[in-house]
Order: sequence, then structure tokens, then C-alpha cells
Amino acid sequence: MFDFRNVKDVADYLALREGEEYSRSAISRYYYSLFGCARLYLILIMHETEFISGKNIHKRICDRLKNSNNPTENSIGGILENLRQIRNQADYDWEKYDGSFFEKRLNFVKKESRIGLEQIEALKNSPPLKL
Repeated sequence: MFDFRNVKDVADYLALREGEEYSRSAISRYYYSLFGCARLYLILIMHETEFISGKNIHKRICDRLKNSNNPTENSIGGILENLRQIRNQADYDWEKYDGSFFEKRLNFVKKESRIGLEQIEALKNSPPLKL
């Protein structure tokens, strides 16, 4: 099975390069690394098969996690939501923001995605009980 954690390595590679195209692409890859890991956590660990497919999957996963009673899931949901907003800006708002906007956000996105990935690993090792 594809390991979305490796997408972070691609983001790290892109983040080392100079230029708006690299900053925007790195931001997108950091988000997708965390999103893919969160999605697989919900499907494979929590057995929530409604996240295998369907419309608005990004919003549904963010909402599921940020509305969780589990503080770690809640934290991941908040991180995902914030990174998704920045990723959308990087991918779609190419006339609204200049390169410095994304260069300034790159370290934040990198740090937050690392935190989220570490939290997912912790949950995989000790998943919350379903009541």
C-alpha cells in the first residue's frame, strides 16, 4: 500500500529549492502527506469505511477529526483544516498571492504537517476506543 509519509520527503526536497513554484508545490505535498495518512488512519485503524470515497472527502475528513472528542484527533483535524486552506491558496490562487506569501508560510506548514504526522503515528500505536 502506498505510504503517504513518503510524500513528506518530496515536500522536504521541494522546500530546499528557491522559487515560488517550489514553495507552492512543497506546501501542497506537505498537506497531501498529512491528509493521506489521516485518511488511511480512519479507514484502516478506525474502520470508518465512509472515507474510502465520496464527495467532499477533504472537508469530511477534516470535520470528522476536528469534531472528535479525542484531543489528538481534534488537533489533527485543526491542523488539516489550516493546511488545507493554505494548500488551496497555493494551488488555486495564483493571481492573488505572490511568491513571498508562500515562502513565509512554508516553515509553518512543514512544522504543522510534522506534528500531525507524529500524532497520527501515536494514534496508530494506541487508537482511541470507540464507544
